[in-house]
Amino acid sequence: MKHMRILIMIWMGLMVSYMMAPNIYASTVPEDVQTFAKGQGLEDFKKLVLDDPVGYGYENAEEVKSVTLGPGFEVHLFDSDKFKNVSDSLIDVSKPTGQYDFIVQSDGVGKSFLSIERFEGGFRVVLAGGDASRLDASLNTMTKSLSTDVDTLNPILIKDGNIRYLAVKIDGKEVNIPDVPTEKKSLMGGMDNNQLWDSAKTIDFLKDVQSQGADPEVDGAGGYPDINSKMSSNNYMGITLISLVIALIGSTAVYMWVRKKQNIK
Repeated sequence: MKHMRILIMIWMGLMVSYMMAPNIYASTVPEDVQTFAKGQGLEDFKKLVLDDPVGYGYENAEEVKSVTLGPGFEVHLFDSDKFKNVSDSLIDVSKPTGQYDFIVQSDGVGKSFLSIERFEGGFRVVLAGGDASRLDASLNTMTKSLSTDVDTLNPILIKDGNIRYLAVKIDGKEVNIPDVPTEKKSLMGGMDNNQLWDSAKTIDFLKDVQSQGADPEVDGAGGYPDINSKMSSNNYMGITLISLVIALIGSTAVYMWVRKKQNIK
């Protein structure tokens, strides 16, 4: 029984230490947007896709009817006016559009997009379809690399041409992961959704894009030169190790306190 109490106290220490771990940059989709997307938005999606399930990438009508709503994000675009003066943050050079992209899932896996926007005091669906599997993979890579879940993470979604970046700030440092279409991988030198990137390096990459001919005056313009990936995953392993060290220190402190109380008795 004595050892059980000690284990319980250590577990409590781990929970407290977890809450003390580095904060994750968070944003939320407004509740009214979520409500529409889960209800009327998803129903509109099904009606549109049921007209041609195979054409939208589904096996049959039954698969379409069983889809569920996954994570959602407000869409941001790169702001050309801000871009020249920022060197290490995709979030700081972006601006919200008022459009929200949701991942529609089939059997828990990202399949399509549902895009909605405010319209005449309500909402309307502006896109149903597309391939959300790459963004879904990006999100999975990010949550696993940072040892958290999407509800805690809530990254910012930034669109640049047909590329989608997910970006978050962790304890003052920003990282991102691109949703890179297969046809663009060779032009991006391996910068894909299999790893996290330091946003300072991504900014350098995008400025290189501008120098090679992309129009710097157009918000959200895309263009992709050949670059080499030199980003190491060690930075993000360090974040995980720091969290574990904090948890260990907290647990040890609780254990020593319990032992001291027992010795006094």
